[in-house]
Amino acid sequence: MSESFTTLSKHEPVSKQEADLRNWMSAWFDYAVAVGFIQPPWVLKDEAAQKLEGYFSVGLTPSEGAAAFFGTLH
Repeated sequence: MSESFTTLSKHEPVSKQEADLRNWMSAWFDYAVAVGFIQPPWVLKDEAAQKLEGYFSVGLTPSEGAAAFFGTLH
């Protein structure tokens, strides 16, 4: 298998960027639970996933992404 791909399961090869995004979202979820923003079970809707992908793309850390996602608008 090429170095540019990671396998998360036997049937699902993904790019390194997608694997990094999944890891980022997992860390984001763990942080959001740890600080009390959400409680499992929690379902991530498509619009929210797109917003989180944007936070990841601009370089926010998972904790910064959680603060931005759940923060109060002024």
